[in-house]
Amino acid sequence: MTNEEKFQNIVNNFLESNEISNSSERYVKNFPQKMGKFLGQNKLKENLEISNLLLYLMQFYTYYSREKVEELLKGFYEDLILNINEEYTIYSPIPSEKDVSRANSSNFYLNKFFEINDLSNDQQLSLIALYLDVENKAMAKELKKPNRDTNAEIIKVYGKLSYIETIVCIDDFSGTGKTIKKFLKVCADMISEKEVIIYVIHITKKAYETIIQAFEEFGYTNAKLRYTKIQTSIFLKGDDYLNHVLKSKLLTFEKNIINSKNPLGYGETEALCTFYRNCPNNTISSYWWDEDEAWNALFPRTNNQTIDFHGNKKHSAIRENINYNLSLIVPKHLSGTYDIKELMYLVYLNNHQDSFEKIEIKQILRYNDSQLLELRHSLLKKDFINESDFLTDIGLEFLKKLNLNKTLFSKLTQEIFVRKTEDSLTVDNFYIPKIVEGK
Repeated sequence: MTNEEKFQNIVNNFLESNEISNSSERYVKNFPQKMGKFLGQNKLKENLEISNLLLYLMQFYTYYSREKVEELLKGFYEDLILNINEEYTIYSPIPSEKDVSRANSSNFYLNKFFEINDLSNDQQLSLIALYLDVENKAMAKELKKPNRDTNAEIIKVYGKLSYIETIVCIDDFSGTGKTIKKFLKVCADMISEKEVIIYVIHITKKAYETIIQAFEEFGYTNAKLRYTKIQTSIFLKGDDYLNHVLKSKLLTFEKNIINSKNPLGYGETEALCTFYRNCPNNTISSYWWDEDEAWNALFPRTNNQTIDFHGNKKHSAIRENINYNLSLIVPKHLSGTYDIKELMYLVYLNNHQDSFEKIEIKQILRYNDSQLLELRHSLLKKDFINESDFLTDIGLEFLKKLNLNKTLFSKLTQEIFVRKTEDSLTVDNFYIPKIVEGK
């Protein structure tokens, strides 16, 4: 078999096995050409053994399209409702281990799950938010009256869960299991005696073992871990040359040639998967690392995801940030020439041309379906967007005129122009981050 035939066979197998042969999603549109360009980079021409390895590994690579994700979330729910009492079930996101105030993939996929299964938002409850609420109130009372017994306060707040039988958590990926383990540790006092179901679409064997051990370590008596696919390291398939020689060479290539900060993926997880929204940083980094100017990743990570708008207070603060930041970016003589919600829609759309999500834009604008439909009609009438929710040339030109064509929506929501938080809020910090002026 010639090299060209081998290339075509592996690429075709990747597209067919992941059911994306005709996909127009950004990661896989015109994929044979993208793969050819990826392997044709100078750094791989100079390291043919690594080039061949990266092509070989594509035989084991999983890509989750939007259609596939929605199918999996629907299937999980159809199976779930056969085994739970819906009236006594709540759903909670699993927050980022490093910063619980930042929305992550769990927030997104939980909202996606609710959208496609037509569930009420009343069934969502952030367990971490409840936990922090308890700790903050308890500490406030302790400061006022030292040595005060705070058990009454804890029991009062946790009482919100007294009637709940089942807690369901959803995430797209787990590479090390550390984030879920931390979540289970923090929430143990609240839910360890209830039925807990954690569904992860794609999980590594390492993460699976970590989570199962966490169930036992933190006293969970009725916890279940569900997944669609479990992945073991490709370098543990009994091939000594692949396991020892090529793994070592790939590690060296990623460290020293493309200067990856996460060689073989975060925590050397060695994952091989990408979701239509993003590529996990646990994936072998040659495929996604793009911070080396001389290296073009096949599945570059997206870092412009929007943030969590839940809660009136938080939403209000974010809107203030957006208003202020727009006043700095938009030319003064053009201020007042735009509708801010139309502008927010257009900037979001410009950032997510091929990954537009109705649930996100509704959350951002705090609109219901009819309000969003009315806004969309207005943008169509002005010819800013087309029927497929893509920006038109007129819409893009409008953003250019306002200096917003290269602006990330996530940046607009931050206090980046005036002040920054000195530190972020984690589950180990029971206080609001300090604000440092002018920093």
